[in-house]
Amino acid sequence: MAKELPYFRFTAQEWQNGLISLESYELKGMFIDLCSYYWVQDCSVTKAMLEKRFRNDIDLLNQLFELDILKHEPKTDLAVINYLNEQFDVLSEKRKRRQEAGRKGGKQKSSNAKAKPKQNSSYKDKDKDKDKDNLEEFELFWNSYDKKTGKDKCLEKFLKLSNDHKQKIFETLPAYVKSTPDKKFRKNPLTYLNGKHWNDELEDKQNINPALKPDPLVEYAKKQQELYGNS
Repeated sequence: MAKELPYFRFTAQEWQNGLISLESYELKGMFIDLCSYYWVQDCSVTKAMLEKRFRNDIDLLNQLFELDILKHEPKTDLAVINYLNEQFDVLSEKRKRRQEAGRKGGKQKSSNAKAKPKQNSSYKDKDKDKDKDNLEEFELFWNSYDKKTGKDKCLEKFLKLSNDHKQKIFETLPAYVKSTPDKKFRKNPLTYLNGKHWNDELEDKQNINPALKPDPLVEYAKKQQELYGNS
């Protein structure tokens, strides 16, 4: 037990109220030393062992027995310190339960060795998936906006946008790009994001045939609408 728990509980109130509190400092010191030895020996010490261990302090040892601070069982020759035995019994019971749980766990592990359950995704895996989705969204925005300046700052700003804002961007960006076919009249992408210009009213300066093949960005916007809805 001492290897698992190398210290025992020392309660100041019990010490002050116990018989030992009335004795000399010399006897108190002897008793504390004896308690440490008793605990290291897993609370199983005979009187003969103590007499050998403390052979230079036999008189003090006998006083502890005479004062009933240290008890003795003649049949087994065991010395007894009640408060340490109580602690030892509690810890032994806990250790026993741990050992039983360990044995059960070992059996369960052995029986399931050939059929390991699929491990659930951790929160780290989910974060990686989320980061990947955000980067894919940004690349779609970046390529569709098609005025490539200040990409790093744009990425930093884009990643801070809410899903609602991103959804609005993908809904309105095709019309904005078509309304500014000449890139020199198109706002810098960072200006567009900082100013929330996806909320601006637009005038379509090109005649676009609605029967043409849908713009990929429009299709992506529809997909975002299905995923996020209006929330």
